[in-house]
Amino acid sequence: MKYLIVALLMAVFANAEGNTSASLQLQEPKEVKQKPDFMYQKKGWELNIWYTAKGSRSEGTFGKLYHNGKEVTPKIKNEELQTPLGTLRYETSNVPWGSHGWVFTDANKVPPPSWQEK
Repeated sequence: MKYLIVALLMAVFANAEGNTSASLQLQEPKEVKQKPDFMYQKKGWELNIWYTAKGSRSEGTFGKLYHNGKEVTPKIKNEELQTPLGTLRYETSNVPWGSHGWVFTDANKVPPPSWQEK
């Protein structure tokens, strides 16, 4: 009984901290049903990035990562992965205009705001 209580408490704290893969899954924005604004591919890896609320003051980004056609889901909060595309981080911003999902850690690879597109 003692071990069952400890296991239950650990599960509760893991959920409270957002450290389970199920709790890290973000709700996909409606834009994901359209063609991505940016697509990066290299050696079986693919990163798709969409603008959310494009052109508004609340514009943000949402990124989905695939490896060999299968979606990559994070195992921990702010997980970083080294890929042939570069280093990627799974972000869960609390504001609509933030970065959501998989994003580049290298600022030089991050897509510019839509109003700066050329």
